[in-house]
Amino acid sequence: MAISVVLSLLVFFTVYQSCSAIMCHRCVSAMGGCGDDLDWRMFPWRDCGDSEFCVKIIKKVGSEHNIVRDCESSLMRSTRHRMLMPNLRRHGYCLPARKNDASNPMDTENENVMYCFCNDWNGCNSAEKLSSKFTVLSLLSVFLSYTLLKFL
Repeated sequence: MAISVVLSLLVFFTVYQSCSAIMCHRCVSAMGGCGDDLDWRMFPWRDCGDSEFCVKIIKKVGSEHNIVRDCESSLMRSTRHRMLMPNLRRHGYCLPARKNDASNPMDTENENVMYCFCNDWNGCNSAEKLSSKFTVLSLLSVFLSYTLLKFL
């Protein structure tokens, strides 16, 4: 019985970890393959831990576009991104960066920098909702523990 409990807990925590992570591409357009068309083979998904969103930043510089792809939590560690990132963050939204110009408080948006947020699938990223996946995997772990206990 004790082995069954240990196995159930082991599977439970393994499943919990795999269900709660969001995966994002992390690169900048200065790296080959990270421009408008992302070469996903060169930049595989990376675990973003506690991030809710993947972010794509598009900065217009003259006629060029510089692109940064990263996890929301990684970008929030940077003071520059904390100051510029829009407060409204929803899946599928692309919003202009905030301006923090004390000399002109009415000018609030920087149209040359856009922050795009997504969280619906891995790679643009999806940490699927924990509830349904978690329930199925929990039941599976109990069944596997019971089956293994029969053979021990």
